[in-house]
Formats: sequence, structure tokens, C-alpha cells
Amino acid sequence: MAGTVRKRTVFFFEIVEAKRGQPRMEPQPWRDFLDHVAVSEPHERIVRSADDQLVGIVDTATAADHLQLAKITGEVPHQLDHSNGTIEALQLAAGTDVVHVTTLCFLPYGNIIGALHGGFSAPRVSAITKWLNGIGLPCGEVVLKPVIHARAREKLNRIEAVSEFTVQLEGAPADTVSALRARGDLADSLRSFGQRHPDTSITLSLKVPRRGGRLSKLRRNRAATQLRSDVLQFIPDLDEWMDESGVVRSVSGQVAIRDPHRQSLEYEPLDFLAHPHHSAVRCAGRVH
Repeated sequence: MAGTVRKRTVFFFEIVEAKRGQPRMEPQPWRDFLDHVAVSEPHERIVRSADDQLVGIVDTATAADHLQLAKITGEVPHQLDHSNGTIEALQLAAGTDVVHVTTLCFLPYGNIIGALHGGFSAPRVSAITKWLNGIGLPCGEVVLKPVIHARAREKLNRIEAVSEFTVQLEGAPADTVSALRARGDLADSLRSFGQRHPDTSITLSLKVPRRGGRLSKLRRNRAATQLRSDVLQFIPDLDEWMDESGVVRSVSGQVAIRDPHRQSLEYEPLDFLAHPHHSAVRCAGRVH
């Protein structure tokens, strides 16, 4: 049986100083950092995190070098024999291990990295941060700040109303979904449903009826204002979910932006996960 290749999403993070306020840094020589990692001894590229080991490897086979961060969990993997339906422990050669890999692409500007997670068990932002700080950087201790919904952040203070809002979540292990914190009503509803149905992909779509429907103009405006409030409450939860869960597939909507040059509100589409330079990035693997 041929395996299927899942489409995955590249998430972007800015590397900033681990200080109060998380100040931005001057552009760092990440090319030199990758060169240093590439020639380091294997034991110099290992950072321990609880019961796991994190190992960084520079993949020079790609057009632009990528950093592959592997997590060794010590678990015993199993394999399925499709010919007879049996399951047995995977036999590994001496000195080898099964790892879960996240591929990192260092962009040539702004201390930005793109992260492509190989699966739900691949290293997430907390593990990436521990490895970077464990290896030691000339710039000192750092943290990773999610670079998501950039256009939405810039426009949040000018959003007057939201007429449509859609969130798509991938199916995820129950412990991943239940571990997500939720402060707003939308996030709490998604988290609760995901916890009850961990293997189900979820799409939540909220839409205010347009003109000609049963709602009066007053009721439509009131509904769009309320939906705006719910969306703004959802943004902090979205930050955290994008950091760790890997379950968020897309977040989009139709929003009305305050514009002093317009006499009336006009709705426009907004991708809350859009990054202004995503088209310039080519991370290894297949992305969505």
C-alpha cells in the first residue's frame, strides 16, 4: 500500500531577545551559525530536554541549507505488515534511532525562521527554543515570537465589523487538543469539540446574513459588531495554538476596515495567518 504525503504548513517565527518586552535584535549572521553547526561533532549538537534528546543537523542537499531538528524520544516504534496484517516492533540497526523532525529555514532578513513540522510529535517552538539556547548563540538567550496574521495585527485597531469568520483545525491526538488553553468563547468551543473528537478535522464557520435576508440592517450591524468582539478575543488563543499545537490549518474572514477616505464600510477578505513574505520562502518538504 503506497503511503500518502500529507500537505503541511510552514509557520514563521521571529527570533528575539529573551528579555522583558522581547526586544528585537539586529540581523544575526545565521549563515555563519549554520556553517558552525555543520562542522560540529555529533555530541556538540545534542541538547537534552526532559526525557528527550534534541539533535540539530544541517541538510546541505537542498538549494539553501536547512537545519533539521530531530527529537529522539527513546520510544520503540512498530510497523504494520500489510501482507498478513501483523504488527511488530521495528527492527533498527545498531546505533540508529527513530526521530521526529522539524525542518527550519533561516530567512535572509529580520531574524525570521520558517518551521515545517514533520508530524504531531516533531519538535515545536518550545523545543526549538531549548535547542537554540542549549547550543549557545553569540547574541545570548533568545525566544521565538510567532509571526502570524501580520496583516490582521496591523488592522485590528481599524476593524469595525466582521461578517464572516472561518477556522479549520486538523485532527490531532486527544492530549494535544485538551492541553490547549482557551480564554475566549470561540476557542473554548473549538477546544471542547476537538477534545471529544480528536481524530476529526473541524471547520467552524460563522456568517452574518447579507442584505435581503430576514435580518434588518440594525440586527446585521449588531451581529457583525458582536462577531468582531469574538474574533478579537480569539486572537490571543490563536497565538498559543499556532505556537504549539500544529492543529490550526487556516483562519480567514470578511472584515470591514475603518478608512477615512470612505463614507461607508466595505468588507474585504483577510487571511489571519498570512505572512507578508511567504512567497519568498522555500522550505524542504511539501507544504500547504
